[in-house]
Amino acid sequence: MLEPENLGEAFQSKTSYRRNAIPERDLDWRTRPAQYKFYPHASVVTLPNPHNGAADCAEPELWACVAKRRSVRSYSSMPMTLAQLSSLLWASAGTTSSYITPQGQDFYRAAPSAGALYPIETYLVVNQVDDLEPGLYHYRPTGMDVLERPIVEGSHSLEKLAVGDLRADIKQAAFDQPMCAKAGVVFIWTAVFPRSVWKYRDRAYRYVYLDAGHIAAHLSLAAVSLGLASCQIAAFYDEEANALLEIDGVHESVLYMSAVGNSARPFGGAGRVDLRHTGRPKE
Repeated sequence: MLEPENLGEAFQSKTSYRRNAIPERDLDWRTRPAQYKFYPHASVVTLPNPHNGAADCAEPELWACVAKRRSVRSYSSMPMTLAQLSSLLWASAGTTSSYITPQGQDFYRAAPSAGALYPIETYLVVNQVDDLEPGLYHYRPTGMDVLERPIVEGSHSLEKLAVGDLRADIKQAAFDQPMCAKAGVVFIWTAVFPRSVWKYRDRAYRYVYLDAGHIAAHLSLAAVSLGLASCQIAAFYDEEANALLEIDGVHESVLYMSAVGNSARPFGGAGRVDLRHTGRPKE
């Protein structure tokens, strides 16, 4: 990895996980900070049941997806379909409409981005998808000409970077988590830092993580709507993940991942949720 040249790069380097270099420690549950914050002397306004408002919503299925979303780590051997993958890519990082700027045509994207700079790139390790070879792919949300002007041709497509069984590779890079070898697809999101640093300097390193979070949230709800399961992953060996994509870890680096596939068992709750939680809530 290159030596960091600024505060943002130093943050990325200092917080990276490296195999056999993570200090072990035991959690002292007695010192865990309180999970909820209350103002004991404040008056309380009781809100209506949220499902009452959802019942009148123009898109009621959204509320059912929110209620059913869970982090699922056990996947079946049933492959995903290419149509499902296409929908997930569009809903998380795709283009939804276009608009005219002084520089020409540009696009609105499914998830928000600080300054509309869109530093997040989507890569896929495909394990089991019908009509798609296993391997490594890069998502192209829009086509571009030689002057980097958006064009329609080539939009919403996959660029094939490598073909082959990468289940062992992605499992190892993702903290040796078995679910990454069993999921239909592992989404890998990177940040191309210069896109945001150009405008926001060191503050950009905060924004890129927010951008990745927006995309992952969209993906998790889209997966539920398609009957799929997902699990968002922030634990991975940075250098190994970057090496899998052949990126330098400084100008572009892996930030986040999501495993997606058909669940090995039923997941999620009913569309209506009992707000009277008992016991420890599920993630």
